[in-house]
Amino acid sequence: MSIHTVLARLERQSMLEKMRIVDVASEKRMLAITPQTARFYHDLLVRIKAKNILELGMSVGYSTLYFVDAMRYNHKNPRITTLEHSPLKIKMAKSNFEAAGVAKFIKIRHGEISNTLRKMPKDQKFDFVLVDADKENIIEYFDLVLPMVRVGGIIATDNVLLPKKYQKFMDKYRKHIKSHKNVLSGTIPLGYGQEITIKIA
Repeated sequence: MSIHTVLARLERQSMLEKMRIVDVASEKRMLAITPQTARFYHDLLVRIKAKNILELGMSVGYSTLYFVDAMRYNHKNPRITTLEHSPLKIKMAKSNFEAAGVAKFIKIRHGEISNTLRKMPKDQKFDFVLVDADKENIIEYFDLVLPMVRVGGIIATDNVLLPKKYQKFMDKYRKHIKSHKNVLSGTIPLGYGQEITIKIA
């Protein structure tokens, strides 16, 4: 099975869930970026020739698969490290990675995200980071991740505009980002709203 076949299946599943055509237990629901957002990041990663990516919040691996596909345009052995706390979601994602034939490029780290980030080597530098985990701790995640990003690298954050229940967290988050002098950041009204933050120093 190709990576594109798996992605198409996941996109159909996500659509069915959002339209309430299928009834899925909350712990099994896809919590993923939209297809339009995924394709935007795919094109971006191809253009910046990203080779080393970090993902906070894997869910069933939808965005992870898009990222791996993008990196393979320029690199034979890309690397993506993805953090997830749900054992069930990890099991589902692994099945998708194996079906797509890309499991060897993906390192899954299971555990609470803040603790996992603190244990990660500080000398590695990521080209791109997607922050798509719980919003209550998002400022802490940003501060832990920023030193791990290379100069010129990107931190992308989903859900900065939608859903509205996250608005108070995301408003504080964007204000916090703007307090950093070594980044440039802007909001793109794509999907659920994307914050694109570039490390400039």
